[in-house]
Amino acid sequence: MKNLNNRELLKKYIPVAKFISEILGDNCEVVIQDITTPNNSIIFIKNGHLTGRNIGSPLTNLVFNIIQNKTYTNKNYAANYKAVGNFKTFKSSSYFIKNDDNKIIGLLCVNIDVEPYNKVKDLMDKLSFVSNTDVSENENIKTQEQFYDNVDDLLCTMINEAISEINILPERMSANEKICVVKYLYDKGAFNLKGAVVKVAKALLVSEPTIYRYLNKYM
Repeated sequence: MKNLNNRELLKKYIPVAKFISEILGDNCEVVIQDITTPNNSIIFIKNGHLTGRNIGSPLTNLVFNIIQNKTYTNKNYAANYKAVGNFKTFKSSSYFIKNDDNKIIGLLCVNIDVEPYNKVKDLMDKLSFVSNTDVSENENIKTQEQFYDNVDDLLCTMINEAISEINILPERMSANEKICVVKYLYDKGAFNLKGAVVKVAKALLVSEPTIYRYLNKYM
């Protein structure tokens, strides 16, 4: 795969994605994402109706965390973690696609809708009088992944998470507390998304130039 640009390299994985989809069937969504275009990262998707996503949908909150925390440096994949979207729960796994410089450029993601299996399991538990525990979480994945069809929903979630970390309503925040919110969002990569400054300014009840001034402290 020498001398391929990032997008060409990612497209090499499309036959693999189709192969996985054929094996696992309609109850499984298979996605290839290009992290260099976070606003419209999905370049291939099969069974997108499961999460409500399409080609051109943005990155997820979990992918931003993987990039920020450099989870990909010592591992090639994250397997069997919980994700939610479109009122469904998924058992998800992601393979980190890297270029020749060992830099992550995208992900091959497999998301299995567990609802039908949970219904069968619940029935079997009742029949066998067994009470089972919840699906176990991947110990390496601390953030529950959420799927989005548009950037606005992703940004709203990230902003709400940042405000929750401060645990103070924006109208009662001091300037330093608002700077902390901006720092949190900057660390999560939120400002790589189109329209982030506008939305953050509106949420924090400040002007856009104020957000840029806060950002200058970290850029």
